[in-house]
Amino acid sequence: MGLRPRILLSTSVFKKQIVAITSIFLVLYIIGHLAGNLLIFAGPEAFNAYAEKLHDLGGLLWVARIVLLAAFVLHVYFTIKLAQENRKAGLGRYAVANPKGDWPFARRTMIYTGLLVFFFFFVHLNDFTFADAEGEHSVVMTSNGEANLGLYGLVWNSFLDPFRAVFYVLAVFATGFHLSHGVQSLFQSLGLDHPRYTPTIRRLSVIIGAIVAVGFALIPVYVIIRHLITGVGA
Repeated sequence: MGLRPRILLSTSVFKKQIVAITSIFLVLYIIGHLAGNLLIFAGPEAFNAYAEKLHDLGGLLWVARIVLLAAFVLHVYFTIKLAQENRKAGLGRYAVANPKGDWPFARRTMIYTGLLVFFFFFVHLNDFTFADAEGEHSVVMTSNGEANLGLYGLVWNSFLDPFRAVFYVLAVFATGFHLSHGVQSLFQSLGLDHPRYTPTIRRLSVIIGAIVAVGFALIPVYVIIRHLITGVGA
Protein backbone atom coordinates (compact mmCIF):
# COMPACT_ATOMS: atom_id res chain seq x y z
CA MET A 1 0.00 0.00 0.00
CA GLY A 2 1.46 3.37 -1.04
CA LEU A 3 2.13 6.34 1.11
CA ARG A 4 -0.69 8.73 1.80
CA PRO A 5 -0.54 11.88 -0.37
CA ARG A 6 0.29 14.18 2.56
CA ILE A 7 3.08 11.88 3.77
CA LEU A 8 4.43 11.51 0.23
CA LEU A 9 4.50 15.29 -0.29
CA SER A 10 6.48 15.73 2.92
CA THR A 11 9.28 13.30 2.04
CA SER A 12 12.70 14.48 0.90
CA VAL A 13 12.64 11.93 -1.91
CA PHE A 14 9.47 13.47 -3.35
CA LYS A 15 10.91 16.99 -3.10
CA LYS A 16 14.10 15.89 -4.84
CA GLN A 17 12.08 14.29 -7.62
CA ILE A 18 10.11 17.49 -8.14
CA VAL A 19 13.34 19.50 -8.27
CA ALA A 20 14.74 17.02 -10.80
CA ILE A 21 11.66 16.95 -13.03
CA THR A 22 11.28 20.73 -13.08
CA SER A 23 15.00 20.94 -13.84
CA ILE A 24 14.35 19.07 -17.10
CA PHE A 25 11.80 21.66 -18.22
CA LEU A 26 14.06 24.55 -17.22
CA VAL A 27 17.21 23.15 -18.85
CA LEU A 28 15.39 22.52 -22.13
CA TYR A 29 13.90 26.01 -22.03
CA ILE A 30 17.24 27.68 -21.35
CA ILE A 31 18.96 25.84 -24.20
CA GLY A 32 16.11 26.64 -26.61
CA HIS A 33 16.01 30.26 -25.46
CA LEU A 34 19.76 30.60 -26.00
CA ALA A 35 19.48 29.18 -29.53
CA GLY A 36 16.81 31.74 -30.37
CA ASN A 37 18.63 34.66 -28.77
CA LEU A 38 21.83 33.94 -30.70
CA LEU A 39 19.94 34.89 -33.85
CA ILE A 40 20.66 38.48 -32.85
CA PHE A 41 24.06 37.97 -34.50
CA ALA A 42 22.23 37.30 -37.79
CA GLY A 43 20.66 40.77 -37.69
CA PRO A 44 17.26 42.31 -36.98
CA GLU A 45 15.33 40.43 -39.69
CA ALA A 46 16.32 36.96 -38.48
CA PHE A 47 15.91 37.86 -34.81
CA ASN A 48 12.52 39.52 -35.26
CA ALA A 49 11.30 36.68 -37.51
CA TYR A 50 12.08 34.24 -34.70
CA ALA A 51 10.19 36.41 -32.21
CA GLU A 52 7.26 36.71 -34.62
CA LYS A 53 7.02 32.93 -35.02
CA LEU A 54 6.79 32.58 -31.24
CA HIS A 55 4.14 35.29 -31.08
CA ASP A 56 2.12 33.53 -33.79
CA LEU A 57 1.73 30.52 -31.52
CA GLY A 58 -0.88 32.57 -29.67
CA GLY A 59 -2.55 30.52 -26.94
CA LEU A 60 0.04 27.75 -27.14
CA LEU A 61 2.73 30.25 -26.24
CA TRP A 62 0.81 31.28 -23.13
CA VAL A 63 0.30 27.64 -22.14
CA ALA A 64 4.05 27.12 -22.48
CA ARG A 65 4.73 30.24 -20.40
CA ILE A 66 2.36 29.11 -17.64
CA VAL A 67 3.91 25.62 -17.55
CA LEU A 68 7.39 27.15 -17.46
CA LEU A 69 6.44 29.57 -14.69
CA ALA A 70 4.87 26.76 -12.65
CA ALA A 71 7.98 24.61 -13.10
CA PHE A 72 10.18 27.54 -12.13
CA VAL A 73 8.20 28.35 -8.96
CA LEU A 74 8.01 24.69 -7.91
CA HIS A 75 11.74 24.27 -8.53
CA VAL A 76 12.63 27.26 -6.36
CA TYR A 77 10.12 26.39 -3.63
CA PHE A 78 11.21 22.76 -3.19
CA THR A 79 14.89 23.66 -3.48
CA ILE A 80 14.49 26.11 -0.60
CA LYS A 81 12.53 23.53 1.42
CA LEU A 82 15.30 20.97 0.92
CA ALA A 83 17.95 23.51 1.89
CA GLN A 84 16.04 24.30 5.10
CA GLU A 85 15.72 20.61 5.94
CA ASN A 86 19.42 20.06 5.27
CA ARG A 87 20.36 22.91 7.60
CA LYS A 88 18.22 21.46 10.38
CA ALA A 89 19.80 18.06 9.80
CA GLY A 90 23.30 19.57 9.76
CA LEU A 91 23.94 18.56 6.14
CA GLY A 92 25.00 21.96 4.89
CA ARG A 93 23.31 24.73 3.01
CA TYR A 94 22.40 22.74 -0.07
CA ALA A 95 22.48 18.99 -0.45
CA VAL A 96 19.89 17.99 -2.97
CA ALA A 97 22.76 16.15 -4.52
CA ASN A 98 26.46 16.34 -3.88
CA PRO A 99 28.36 14.41 -6.53
CA LYS A 100 32.04 14.07 -5.75
CA GLY A 101 34.37 16.08 -7.87
CA ASP A 102 31.80 18.44 -9.33
CA TRP A 103 32.39 22.18 -9.74
CA PRO A 104 32.89 23.20 -6.08
CA PHE A 105 32.07 26.88 -6.56
CA ALA A 106 28.81 26.00 -8.32
CA ARG A 107 27.82 23.67 -5.48
CA ARG A 108 28.67 26.11 -2.70
CA THR A 109 26.76 28.96 -4.31
CA MET A 110 23.73 26.94 -5.46
CA ILE A 111 21.18 28.73 -3.27
CA TYR A 112 22.57 32.19 -4.02
CA THR A 113 22.80 31.69 -7.78
CA GLY A 114 19.29 30.22 -7.67
CA LEU A 115 17.89 33.30 -5.94
CA LEU A 116 19.67 35.60 -8.39
CA VAL A 117 18.28 33.61 -11.33
CA PHE A 118 14.81 33.77 -9.75
CA PHE A 119 15.00 37.57 -9.52
CA PHE A 120 16.52 37.85 -12.99
CA PHE A 121 13.69 35.75 -14.47
CA PHE A 122 11.08 38.36 -13.59
CA VAL A 123 13.32 41.30 -14.55
CA HIS A 124 13.90 39.64 -17.92
CA LEU A 125 10.17 39.14 -18.48
CA ASN A 126 9.52 42.79 -17.65
CA ASP A 127 12.32 44.04 -19.92
CA PHE A 128 11.70 41.96 -23.03
CA THR A 129 8.53 39.82 -22.86
CA PHE A 130 6.02 42.38 -21.62
CA ALA A 131 7.77 45.55 -22.80
CA ASP A 132 6.60 47.56 -25.81
CA ALA A 133 8.72 46.33 -28.73
CA GLU A 134 7.36 48.93 -31.14
CA GLY A 135 7.86 52.15 -29.18
CA GLU A 136 10.69 54.66 -28.97
CA HIS A 137 12.90 52.20 -27.08
CA SER A 138 13.10 50.11 -30.26
CA VAL A 139 14.51 52.91 -32.39
CA VAL A 140 18.12 52.22 -33.36
CA MET A 141 20.66 54.15 -35.40
CA THR A 142 21.38 52.18 -38.59
CA SER A 143 23.59 52.83 -41.61
CA ASN A 144 20.51 54.39 -43.25
CA GLY A 145 19.52 56.57 -40.30
CA GLU A 146 17.21 55.89 -37.38
CA ALA A 147 14.79 52.98 -37.69
CA ASN A 148 12.38 51.12 -35.46
CA LEU A 149 13.79 47.59 -35.32
CA GLY A 150 11.16 46.03 -33.06
CA LEU A 151 12.33 43.54 -30.46
CA TYR A 152 15.85 43.61 -31.90
CA GLY A 153 15.97 47.35 -31.26
CA LEU A 154 14.57 46.94 -27.76
CA VAL A 155 17.25 44.40 -26.87
CA TRP A 156 19.95 46.50 -28.52
CA ASN A 157 19.08 49.67 -26.63
CA SER A 158 18.71 47.81 -23.34
CA PHE A 159 22.27 46.52 -23.50
CA LEU A 160 23.67 49.95 -24.32
CA ASP A 161 22.94 50.71 -20.66
CA PRO A 162 26.16 49.50 -18.96
CA PHE A 163 24.48 48.77 -15.63
CA ARG A 164 21.82 46.64 -17.30
CA ALA A 165 24.46 44.88 -19.39
CA VAL A 166 26.62 44.08 -16.35
CA PHE A 167 23.62 42.80 -14.40
CA TYR A 168 22.64 40.60 -17.35
CA VAL A 169 26.15 39.12 -17.62
CA LEU A 170 26.29 38.41 -13.88
CA ALA A 171 22.83 36.82 -14.02
CA VAL A 172 23.60 34.54 -16.96
CA PHE A 173 26.86 33.41 -15.37
CA ALA A 174 24.89 32.64 -12.21
CA THR A 175 22.54 30.64 -14.43
CA GLY A 176 25.50 28.75 -15.89
CA PHE A 177 26.95 27.96 -12.46
CA HIS A 178 23.54 26.87 -11.20
CA LEU A 179 22.97 24.74 -14.26
CA SER A 180 26.37 23.04 -14.06
CA HIS A 181 25.55 21.61 -10.65
CA GLY A 182 21.84 21.21 -11.36
CA VAL A 183 22.38 18.83 -14.28
CA GLN A 184 24.48 16.56 -12.07
CA SER A 185 21.88 16.73 -9.32
CA LEU A 186 19.19 15.88 -11.86
CA PHE A 187 20.78 12.56 -12.81
CA GLN A 188 21.51 11.65 -9.22
CA SER A 189 18.00 12.53 -8.01
CA LEU A 190 16.52 10.36 -10.75
CA GLY A 191 18.66 7.44 -9.61
CA LEU A 192 20.85 7.51 -12.71
CA ASP A 193 24.13 7.98 -10.86
CA HIS A 194 26.72 5.36 -11.89
CA PRO A 195 30.50 5.22 -11.34
CA ARG A 196 31.04 4.54 -15.03
CA TYR A 197 28.94 7.38 -16.39
CA THR A 198 29.03 10.00 -13.62
CA PRO A 199 32.43 11.47 -14.59
CA THR A 200 31.18 12.00 -18.14
CA ILE A 201 27.93 13.53 -16.88
CA ARG A 202 29.98 15.79 -14.62
CA ARG A 203 32.14 17.04 -17.47
CA LEU A 204 29.16 17.53 -19.76
CA SER A 205 27.31 19.48 -17.07
CA VAL A 206 30.22 21.88 -16.70
CA ILE A 207 30.42 22.28 -20.48
CA ILE A 208 26.67 22.94 -20.72
CA GLY A 209 26.85 25.49 -17.92
CA ALA A 210 29.79 27.24 -19.57
CA ILE A 211 28.08 27.31 -22.98
CA VAL A 212 24.93 28.81 -21.46
CA ALA A 213 26.85 31.44 -19.49
CA VAL A 214 29.19 32.48 -22.31
CA GLY A 215 26.51 32.21 -25.01
CA PHE A 216 24.11 34.60 -23.29
CA ALA A 217 26.91 36.91 -22.12
CA LEU A 218 28.20 37.33 -25.67
CA ILE A 219 25.00 39.18 -26.64
CA PRO A 220 25.48 42.34 -24.53
CA VAL A 221 29.23 42.21 -25.19
CA TYR A 222 28.54 42.13 -28.93
CA VAL A 223 26.08 45.02 -28.69
CA ILE A 224 28.47 47.23 -26.75
CA ILE A 225 31.53 46.46 -28.89
CA ARG A 226 29.67 46.95 -32.17
CA HIS A 227 28.19 50.21 -30.92
CA LEU A 228 31.61 51.51 -29.90
CA ILE A 229 33.21 50.49 -33.21
CA THR A 230 30.50 51.30 -35.75
CA GLY A 231 27.99 53.44 -33.86
CA VAL A 232 25.12 51.62 -35.59
CA GLY A 233 22.97 48.63 -34.70
CA ALA A 234 22.30 47.34 -38.20
